[in-house]
Amino acid sequence: INLNILDEPTAREFYVSCLGAVVNEPTTNERQLHVNMGATQFHLLRKYGKAEGVTPVTAAQRWAGEIELWTSERLDAIADRLTRHKLRGHVRDGASDVLRVRCPYGNAFVIRHEAPGSCDGWGCHPSGTGALTRLVRAVHDVRPGAAARLAHFWKETLGGEACELQPSGTPPLWCEGGVAGGAGSGEDIAGLQQCVVRFGAAPQQLVFAERRSAPPSDEYERNEAAAYHICVYLETAERFAACFRACEAAGLLYANPAYARSPPEFGNAMAWEEVQACGQFRIKELGGSTGEPAALVLEVEVRSPHHVSCPIGKRPR
Repeated sequence: INLNILDEPTAREFYVSCLGAVVNEPTTNERQLHVNMGATQFHLLRKYGKAEGVTPVTAAQRWAGEIELWTSERLDAIADRLTRHKLRGHVRDGASDVLRVRCPYGNAFVIRHEAPGSCDGWGCHPSGTGALTRLVRAVHDVRPGAAARLAHFWKETLGGEACELQPSGTPPLWCEGGVAGGAGSGEDIAGLQQCVVRFGAAPQQLVFAERRSAPPSDEYERNEAAAYHICVYLETAERFAACFRACEAAGLLYANPAYARSPPEFGNAMAWEEVQACGQFRIKELGGSTGEPAALVLEVEVRSPHHVSCPIGKRPR
């Protein structure tokens, strides 16, 4: 998940010193901070590389929903560090054995102790991992009626066969009692649905949860604080090629001006020859159809398993 930040020291204190993530040194520089959690990462951007030059971000970004992280540490140890660093906004929920945390910029996290053996052998980024072992579930709030459209889009366009609809607020299988992910309850989610996209054999999910209080579907276009993006790796080169062709035919390919100065593998490849060579393209209009706006505007970097940064099956350098 890629989120803009206003200053690196604050973000480093929260994600690394308090939560236990590891800085990915080869890709961290004066423009951005990358932190590892096993094979998953947060990319925390401070400056855009636009065509007209490098410019600072003007707003910290806040994910519309809740993000679940797994740790190998005791939750009380993380809570103690947050208190010691005077970072407020965390609640230890002993009943469901989770730590609920808000970062200094307002992003909401659920932190849970990892399931035994669940993080073994999945892969990692060059600087390895620490106590924070995985970004396991990201729940994004969407407007009522969006979940079914997003499920259809993910299956038909992105080829996500492990995709299903559930009642909104349904917890993941590893959560015994209580809801892990999403802040809505009662009237906010009554009678609504969520689309659950599962990635590979690993217990990782992207959930689009309908809530009556969700922001507009095009909030990305209205507000820099909502213009974050995600990156997903497809399982095979064949699926990557098919996904590109489907997105190209539907007119969904997107060039983000904030990455105009980036090389193609991190930028805005649009033609198949370049996309095939660099292993990445971008889209942002999800779940639309002829004459109908997108169910959600969320920028997605779609990557091949051959992308230079793909962590699957890799070990630390």
